[in-house]
Amino acid sequence: EMKKVAEMKKASGKKTSPKTYATPPEDIELSKTFSSNKGKLPWPTESGIISGTFGEHPHPVLKRIKTKNNGIDILTNEGEKVRAVFDGVVSNILLIPNLNTVVIIKHGEYLTVYSNLSKVYVERGDRVKTKQNIGIIHTNKSESKSELHFEIWKGKQKQNPAYWIKK
Repeated sequence: EMKKVAEMKKASGKKTSPKTYATPPEDIELSKTFSSNKGKLPWPTESGIISGTFGEHPHPVLKRIKTKNNGIDILTNEGEKVRAVFDGVVSNILLIPNLNTVVIIKHGEYLTVYSNLSKVYVERGDRVKTKQNIGIIHTNKSESKSELHFEIWKGKQKQNPAYWIKK
């Protein structure tokens, strides 16, 4: 059996190292369905407005300083629930200063990142469905501001979420 594998490797001319993992078929399928939904994904909140857009922007106060937004910010109501924009698996939950709780959901080779949550309803490894509630947005009491920071990545490439969610 091992001889067959070695012969097949030799025949294909490919060197395989133990660090190379093939993308599981279900991940490839999920990536395809995710990418085919560009411009059709539901918003990660039921209501809200885009308060911060993707990309580099001049700093509101400091001249010649640019701020960089890896995603978009959605200003919404206090107590607003956050929901998965697509089927996937919760790959990580992190506590990050200034971003509170961050939930990362994997959709094949795509990731969606939901930052500034005060409560989380999911755990690492959970399978989630489109529009499933995953948590509640943190409200900054001193500013009376409930703002979700939302990112989409394809591998290591940042995507502009505004192009992915419904207009």
